[in-house]
Amino acid sequence: MLPNRYTGMVEPKLARLIVSRARRMRLRRDEIDDLQQQIVPALANFKFDEARSNGASRTTALISVIDLQVKMYVRAKRRYSQRLEKLHAEPSRYATRVVARRVPAPAEPLDLRIDVDAAMARLTEREREVCRLLGDGWSIRIIAKRLGFGRDTINRDIAHIREVFVAAGLRAWVDPNDEQA
Repeated sequence: MLPNRYTGMVEPKLARLIVSRARRMRLRRDEIDDLQQQIVPALANFKFDEARSNGASRTTALISVIDLQVKMYVRAKRRYSQRLEKLHAEPSRYATRVVARRVPAPAEPLDLRIDVDAAMARLTEREREVCRLLGDGWSIRIIAKRLGFGRDTINRDIAHIREVFVAAGLRAWVDPNDEQA
């Protein structure tokens, strides 16, 4: 297998930095290739601001971005394997649940987009930002820290986001495991 090449997109040093950070977190070679494809676009858009860096170098900031992306990847991988284990541990429980669940008629993508846009319009700017960050896989703790609010405030925002989406008929977007969806 040929290694990924990102000529013209990012410096070769950054691609090697992703590999070294992923190896430190014990990821396999095939996972590292996939992870590079995920992280390189984020690094291509990364702009280092020395004024906001608290004295950190550009390399330190890049390592922080890379480590955060790798940790999110590892967390998602762990959650997926836990779900699979849970499914294999109790297959009959989940099989009857899936069969008994009412499957809604598939909506047209444009219809869904209109409904989602309408629901997002009912949210405040902070709630829209919380919604975007949740969609990107950020934890509540990180979102609170990034936006400068407490976790309780973010949890209240999430509760309001849920109410708005449920009222708009988008319950599956906020709770895909809900029996009523």
